[in-house]
Amino acid sequence: MISALPSTSTTGLRDRAVLVLGFALMGRRSELVACDIGDLTFTVDGLEVYIPTSKTDQDAHGETVALPHGSHPETCPVRVLKAWLAALAERGVTSGALLRPVDRHGGIGGTAKSAGRGSRQRLSGQTINLIVKNAAALAGLDRPETYTAHGLRAGGATSAAKAGAPMSAITTHGRWADGSPVVAGYIRQADKWNDNPMRGVGL
Repeated sequence: MISALPSTSTTGLRDRAVLVLGFALMGRRSELVACDIGDLTFTVDGLEVYIPTSKTDQDAHGETVALPHGSHPETCPVRVLKAWLAALAERGVTSGALLRPVDRHGGIGGTAKSAGRGSRQRLSGQTINLIVKNAAALAGLDRPETYTAHGLRAGGATSAAKAGAPMSAITTHGRWADGSPVVAGYIRQADKWNDNPMRGVGL
């Protein structure tokens, strides 16, 4: 899906940022649309994203989630987010909403050159969904209309489980409640392949 998005257009850079951040952050739509530029901190080890509030943080204590450097330029959270921030900075946007509407002329929401709906500064949760569906369609995936923003969150968790991450780490990273049955389901989904008893029997 990332490869299907252009790396040179404003919309392509924005949509790559949506997909990579949503997946690596195991982010909810509400968390993604609420993210501000000032919530990002780049470090030697990668990228830290401050989440002011979430479903399991109703008192808004806030939480900082660490995203390490990726191995591939197209999907590395650090490089993808830096590319999007550079596009924003070129248009004078250095604060406020991170993920913004982009009009058909490349105008970024909240700037003087944006038009129509693009004049809004912040994406909506529904637009995040549409970005995911559009990327699935561009990638030629079957039934692209079934792909949603929740798939980024679930996919991040399931991929982490398949890579051997413990449930406690996935739960903390994705801001689920301790002992979440949802996370347990992702672990079981991964384990049915990782720990499959038919592996190595010589079939």
